[in-house]
Amino acid sequence: MFEIGRIVIKIAGRDAGNTAIVVDKIDDNNVLIDGNVRRRKCNITHLEPKNEVLKIKKGASTAEVHKIMSAAGIKVVERKKVKRSAKKGAPKKTTVSKK
Repeated sequence: MFEIGRIVIKIAGRDAGNTAIVVDKIDDNNVLIDGNVRRRKCNITHLEPKNEVLKIKKGASTAEVHKIMSAAGIKVVERKKVKRSAKKGAPKKTTVSKK
């Protein structure tokens, strides 16, 4: 039922309501999804399968998944990569030497 390339809708969690594609089958209860959601392992009870299956290779990259979704007429939402850095504005700790 949840074979590689199956289009699914995430129905639980932070990405609920977004479209994804099954990229890999991990075990009987979990699959790896990617698309308009964060690429992650997901329990199949949190997914609603659609009738359409796209031709995709096992473990395809996020860029490949977005390309295939666009070709199939599915709107792709590009996620911005957040570059994390040290806290801004926080004072640097200095040590005081005792003489």
